[in-house]
Amino acid sequence: MYLVPSITAPALTIAFDAKRYFNNATGLGFYSRTLLEGFRRFFPEHQYLLYTPCNRGQLALSKDGIRLPDSWLGRTFHPLWRSRGITGQLKRDGVEVFHGLSHELPTGLRRAGIRSVVTVHDLIFLRYPDLYPPVDRFFYNQKYRRAAKQADVVVAISEQTRADLVEYFNIPAQNIQVIGQSCDPVFERLSLWHMPDQLAMPLAEAAGLPGSDYLISVGSLTPRKNWHTLLDALFLLKNQGLHVPLVAVGSGKNSYAESLRAQSKRLGLQVYWLDQYVPTQELVLLYRRAIALVYPSIFEGFGIPILEAMTVGIPVVTSHGGCFAEVGGSAALYADPNVAADLATQISRVLDASVRAELISKMPAQIAPFSPEKICAAWMDVYAGKNSC
Repeated sequence: MYLVPSITAPALTIAFDAKRYFNNATGLGFYSRTLLEGFRRFFPEHQYLLYTPCNRGQLALSKDGIRLPDSWLGRTFHPLWRSRGITGQLKRDGVEVFHGLSHELPTGLRRAGIRSVVTVHDLIFLRYPDLYPPVDRFFYNQKYRRAAKQADVVVAISEQTRADLVEYFNIPAQNIQVIGQSCDPVFERLSLWHMPDQLAMPLAEAAGLPGSDYLISVGSLTPRKNWHTLLDALFLLKNQGLHVPLVAVGSGKNSYAESLRAQSKRLGLQVYWLDQYVPTQELVLLYRRAIALVYPSIFEGFGIPILEAMTVGIPVVTSHGGCFAEVGGSAALYADPNVAADLATQISRVLDASVRAELISKMPAQIAPFSPEKICAAWMDVYAGKNSC
């Protein structure tokens, strides 16, 4: 169950591991930025300090509270600063709570009198080890396990991730709290709920894309996202006389990504590959023009595209099992991600107007618990020490 928001605690100085907030253009970066912008909007009375070894990009909406290493050693050896040197800096800055936004915590927080909270998004590297290089698995296991064992509060992003923490790290379920994600407020602000005309806003990425009525899929071009099965499903639909174009939003410069392009060409599919960074507002507009999101991932910690699509107001076809039904509930359709024929059947269903209307009618109630205000309020209870395990 998601935490019930309560009255805001007295003002706190809260610090964040903000490396991904400033430098990551994908899931963990989006999570960090959405959460921090929500805090600033709904709980401005607190001080938020964002610790990062560098700021290479232009991803962050605000640099308010940015803290860079304050020593030569920290500026030179970033990993050492993030794992050890940062603690002294936190203490000098008067930090009361430190939140590791993505699986990691520095050492020495408890000795410094700083309360620690860690978000665990997923343990996919343990569930599907073949998808990760051995060296990555080794370091992820060391860092994630230590953080989960040492944190004053462990927060899983879904019930599925809580179950994985119990299974792989032997952490008692009652010691893990669950707080889901919200998506950027622009998804709600520019949604079809507010502007029913699909084409009400011009799309900068429109050159070469279908005007509307396409399927959209969002995710990195990696095997776990299961693009190859989606292409097989579209080929089955094509053989049934259903020629539905796909807009594929995801980056990847690996052999798998190359094989997908070859597969789509070989099968004669109409696929538009957007393999570059797509700004959030442009992504919203791509969702708006789509018939539905198809998200056949094998496994996720949460599945934010499902929430994004339903917030915009388009139906979703996703995978059975894992965390997907936690987000989609009865407002989505589900297929076996390993069976192209099943996926094709559910895509065919979502093209039916009556099915679409039924799914859309269920979306407002399904997405309500994931509103930015409710998610941020739940986190404030954690920071204030309420609902602690």
